[in-house]
Amino acid sequence: MAMDTEEMLRAQPMDAAVIVGGCDKTLPAALMGAVSADVPVVTVPVGPMVVGYLRMIDKEHHGEPTQIGDVFRGFDDFVPAFVAGLISSLVVSLGFMLCFIPGLLVMALPPVALFLVARGERDGVAAFSQAWSIVTKNLGSAFFCSLVLGIVGSLGFLLCWVGALVTLPLSTIGSYYMARQLVGDEPLALP
Repeated sequence: MAMDTEEMLRAQPMDAAVIVGGCDKTLPAALMGAVSADVPVVTVPVGPMVVGYLRMIDKEHHGEPTQIGDVFRGFDDFVPAFVAGLISSLVVSLGFMLCFIPGLLVMALPPVALFLVARGERDGVAAFSQAWSIVTKNLGSAFFCSLVLGIVGSLGFLLCWVGALVTLPLSTIGSYYMARQLVGDEPLALP
């Protein structure tokens, strides 16, 4: 992914770029590619949107009305969502660089950390620390759930990307329920 980003930035005649990343692999890889290409970039993390999406799923789960604008409410907690998403994504990326298996084992960190921010945690580092504790205590079930959700999310790409419009939202909804199961059923503390 980093090489793809680097080559695309070098191939296009542009002075700067905007990079959108939102998972434990795309954001760090895109940043590494931009640094390697020596092109100034503005990064738009979609971690805050994931927080808004998790809150929207929670509202739907509790029978409350939702609107598409609820997805963008995650930007109300931009800093904690960004910090929790970035740290957990970097840890997972580092795990994948260390013989792949450690990354698989901690794949649940980003959704759990972002769920904690959606739940009301205002400190991104604390959300990551809590997520680390929760995931390592429940390593087997967190690994299995993350693996199944990753496979489901990836299946849509086999149908010329069109299936991803169905499987990626299903995977995100599954991530909400996985994180909720791992963390517990306490209600969200929304602003």
